[in-house]
Amino acid sequence: MKGKAIMSARANALSMPVDDTAIEKLVDEAIAAAPDCLRRRIILPAIDWSEVSPSKVAVLLSTLAQSRLAVPRWLSKLLLLAGHALPEDVEPTLTPGLVALNRINCAGGASQQREALSGMLPGLCADEQLEGDVATILVQKFAALGWDAEAARLALAQQHRVPGILKRVGKALGAHIERLPNVRLRLTGSSTTQTLADEFKPAFAAKGWRADVMQADFGTMLADLMRPAEDADAHIVLLDLEGFAAQDWRRPAADAFALLTERANNLAAALREFSTRSQAPLLINTIPVPAAPTAGFLDRSHTMGLRRAVDLINRHILDTADQSNHIIVIDADQALADLPVREQSDSKLWYYGRIAYSADAARMLARAFADAWSVLKCGPAKVLAVDFDNTLWGGVYGDDGVEALACGEDFPGNAFRALQAECLRLRQQGLLLVALSKNNPDAITAFQRHAGMLLQPDDFAASAINWEPKPENIRRVAAELNLGLESFVFLDDSPHEREAMRRLCPEVSVPEMPADPAERPLWLRRLTSTWPLRLTAEDETRAALYAARREAQNAKAGAVNFEDYLNGLEQRLAVSLVSKKTLPRVVQMHQRTNQFNLTTLRSTEADISALIESEARGMALVGRVRDKFGDHGLVVTATVEITGTEAVVQSLLMSCRVIGREIERAFLGALIEELKRRGVTRVSGDYIATRKNAMVKDFYASCGWQPAGGDEARSGWVFNIGDMESPQSRFVALDWEA
Repeated sequence: MKGKAIMSARANALSMPVDDTAIEKLVDEAIAAAPDCLRRRIILPAIDWSEVSPSKVAVLLSTLAQSRLAVPRWLSKLLLLAGHALPEDVEPTLTPGLVALNRINCAGGASQQREALSGMLPGLCADEQLEGDVATILVQKFAALGWDAEAARLALAQQHRVPGILKRVGKALGAHIERLPNVRLRLTGSSTTQTLADEFKPAFAAKGWRADVMQADFGTMLADLMRPAEDADAHIVLLDLEGFAAQDWRRPAADAFALLTERANNLAAALREFSTRSQAPLLINTIPVPAAPTAGFLDRSHTMGLRRAVDLINRHILDTADQSNHIIVIDADQALADLPVREQSDSKLWYYGRIAYSADAARMLARAFADAWSVLKCGPAKVLAVDFDNTLWGGVYGDDGVEALACGEDFPGNAFRALQAECLRLRQQGLLLVALSKNNPDAITAFQRHAGMLLQPDDFAASAINWEPKPENIRRVAAELNLGLESFVFLDDSPHEREAMRRLCPEVSVPEMPADPAERPLWLRRLTSTWPLRLTAEDETRAALYAARREAQNAKAGAVNFEDYLNGLEQRLAVSLVSKKTLPRVVQMHQRTNQFNLTTLRSTEADISALIESEARGMALVGRVRDKFGDHGLVVTATVEITGTEAVVQSLLMSCRVIGREIERAFLGALIEELKRRGVTRVSGDYIATRKNAMVKDFYASCGWQPAGGDEARSGWVFNIGDMESPQSRFVALDWEA
């Protein structure tokens, strides 16, 4: 009977008008009984806190404090979403998104609110764990305060996770996107590309680009690849299995597989043809794992298996991309990893309009293409700067001692050990590791003294272990490594350190690290700013190369004078014409070198290949440097166009690892001697000023070249072979290699 009475009362309540006074009384009683309600998690979650006055919320917080109960995160979130403010001492228990909400709710005027949020926006944009409702409320508040740019940036950064958030920005979104630099995209595919084209606008805008998309006609994919349009900054191919190679079940299995193989070969041939005809990059996705097999348990091995077909086509794409620096492959399975396979396609979309991917899948693929374009234009990170305490190990070195640090086979130490393994992986792929810790300098010895550590002190290319502010330390390390701050990724478990780095060193990439150590290893593996587009032999040995550089710097510090230092290095420069073997490294240098770079010309594989295939047209040289401390690898290169007896230096650049050791003079001398051998009598070259290459402004002048006009932005220089002595260095032994 009691249960029936309750149900009857509920039914009556639903049919009766709402009594505001009764509800208010109920809220007052719930607040008075808050400690008990909190323990049972009843009533409080059901209250609409936006209808409750700030004074009553203050009573709630006071009641909980008197009972020595902390405000749980779920209640904090309800109060903050409703517009209430919480005491500052609650913030350490909150997520970054809730901290941002609290600061807005606490601040008075708009100027105070903007100041309270200063430095937090990049972290919110980078936060892959920002809850959708929190992100939406933040965007709404930014828009209401007139912070159109902030609202647009946050909405764009989170739109792939929070569908519909872009609508909260309103007209300001379009204005924000129009102010971005544009990228011209040529989109083609094996099925309808319109949904992907629509998603490119927000996906590329989230990376700072305005995407102008030109779609090819339906069914013209292979023809577009073999006759690429010239008015595009990048070409994008959207590939799917059904549109590219639908199966014919009337054909014998062997014939069907032969036809599939022929289609895969045709695609590979078209991709190769593209590489010879276009200098623009081409981005193409692999075909994702099918939602259902066509050969059951045998799907990956049987001739008619759908998964076998996918593997075959993808292998052709990957093998072709390996032979070309133009082609960048987007792993569709990785891009769609957060979406169940059955939700990656929509049957109605396919049968109605030959649209191969669902709306969610198109959004994720668009983001993957935009990520790849961003890394292509900006380059992947070069340095991983990492904190120690509660980042690389659990615990605080100075308080707990080495023995108590968590890093080993048991939880949570195994999570920290796994993060160290990921750091080693990135080091092997060419990233430099930097130790950046507020600690006593001897904290680095923990890696040797603690048996569970994977990292060792020598794994770090540089370190700044002291009590100085980390933004100041990272600037000193950047100067020591001769790298720009934009090359750095900073990992730290402390939200305060992350925010300080974003405020004071905005060039540094500061991702929002998960609070749970168990989530960090996989999170770091998915951090696209660390993903390489290409891996060369120099990438795998970069850490060792910097170790050799560090030894050379130590020798410099101990030398009586600079000449003694250079003499003691025993430097050898081996110069050779660029070959197919060294071409990938030379292309990589053209894409990544900024400081010692006379023109910052981003020559592509096709550009350089054209020079090395025709001696009459020009040449490309590359130099390897060795000294008594080790092999520095291929570190200096140049491209030259030749017309009769005249030559023009198109590019001349060198790695920062050997700057200031007269390698550049010896290399330029070798270049001139090779041109002389080819009958060239006059060489010209430009210095084109950029924000980063001021160090080479006077390089040609220092090597005896004569000015040939220009201004501060661009100056011309000339060297008359025969009338002038070729530059050389008595500190560098020169060898020519075949």
